[in-house]
Amino acid sequence: MLVARARAGDHDAFAVLTARYQDRVYAIARSFVRDSEDALDLAQETFVKAFRGLGGFRGGPGLCTWLCRIAANSSRDWLRKQARRKAVSLDDEEIQGSGFEPPATDALSDPAGVAEREELRAAVRSAVQKLPEELRLAVLLHDIEGLSQRNVAEATGCCLGTAKTRVFRGRARLRRLLGAYVEGRG
Repeated sequence: MLVARARAGDHDAFAVLTARYQDRVYAIARSFVRDSEDALDLAQETFVKAFRGLGGFRGGPGLCTWLCRIAANSSRDWLRKQARRKAVSLDDEEIQGSGFEPPATDALSDPAGVAEREELRAAVRSAVQKLPEELRLAVLLHDIEGLSQRNVAEATGCCLGTAKTRVFRGRARLRRLLGAYVEGRG
């Protein structure tokens, strides 16, 4: 019903749809790019493209799947454009992590616990970034965003068997990449 209203030009209906799916779209964009601001820009671009293309949405795979596909395609396009013009940003995580600016922490929290959680997050983020794009996207959509394997297949434009294989192989590769970290902590 919201989709029908949005197609008819109801901006409030589209705002509700945007609020409902913005976290998933952002997570997909963030899986492609390092910078959270770039991911926000890509999420916004996704919703602009979706609004403009809403008339062509047939409703088959579902709105969430359609939005995920737009987000992934927009992110790939953005990466291609960025590859053509290499630049170093002062906001880059590598520069920030070089000791110039310490990360802010809550004084009331356990510093050791905060450090451990941040180390684990960084290890997982690094391992996920090392996955080939098709495995990374399948794992993100299925395990992080909770899409069914059928919806992962529809969002990535592959058959169900391929989506299942990509999720399985992505998980296996993550276990291998994180194995040394987990064994060293255990």
